[in-house]
Amino acid sequence: MKRLVVLSILLLAYNAQAQKVSLAVGVGGAVNGTPTDNMVYKGDQSLLNYATIAKLSYTTVTNWQYGIVGHMHELSSKSSKKYEGFPNRHLRIDSVGGDGKKLVYAKYTVAACAFFNRNFQLNPKTAIYLGVAGGWGFARNNSLYYEENESYNGADGGNGLCMGGQLGINSAITDGVSFFFDVSARYYNFKYDKEVEAPAVRPYERLEYSILAVPITIGLNFELFTVPESTRNTFNVRKRKYN
Repeated sequence: MKRLVVLSILLLAYNAQAQKVSLAVGVGGAVNGTPTDNMVYKGDQSLLNYATIAKLSYTTVTNWQYGIVGHMHELSSKSSKKYEGFPNRHLRIDSVGGDGKKLVYAKYTVAACAFFNRNFQLNPKTAIYLGVAGGWGFARNNSLYYEENESYNGADGGNGLCMGGQLGINSAITDGVSFFFDVSARYYNFKYDKEVEAPAVRPYERLEYSILAVPITIGLNFELFTVPESTRNTFNVRKRKYN
């Protein structure tokens, strides 16, 4: 039975399909873990935040897929613990957490990554994919403006390496348009400018922390360009080989 399962997976992996370029856009939700390092305000209650995705991908006839993908989502959670406050320019934050309000680390978190997937064609209309990604992340926020439901608003301007992976499914709706469901994991390593102080840390330290986020999105995938599978190992007018 195990050999049959392995053989089935291999057959799926090498079931060649059309060579294509596609653009995907979608929306969904994201959850995140607890920040590390000198971000002392650590949430212990997860929140479902907004998430968006845009992806430009190239799929070979041998079912490898690569391209660029961008996510944007919020990083926030709640804390049952009450922390010491901090001076925030003209604002004095008396305490953080323990009040049922959000700890917002970044309201607009952007991950711009290159990705590399293995595409497994289940049938002519449906495929699943699994892969890795790496790129750069950005943490944007307005730390001077607080909504009624916010206990902490993190500093603006963090950036750093972003690594992770993704899995998902594409299912054709019509020729050239498919529905997708994507689950990604992104691990951010944010560092801030030297004048950005880690809140409630003495003596002074520059703010830096890592955090894991999992955006889950659905949307539509549009084929921009397709080369039929029958062209495999042939050449175009510029004498470039299709593979």
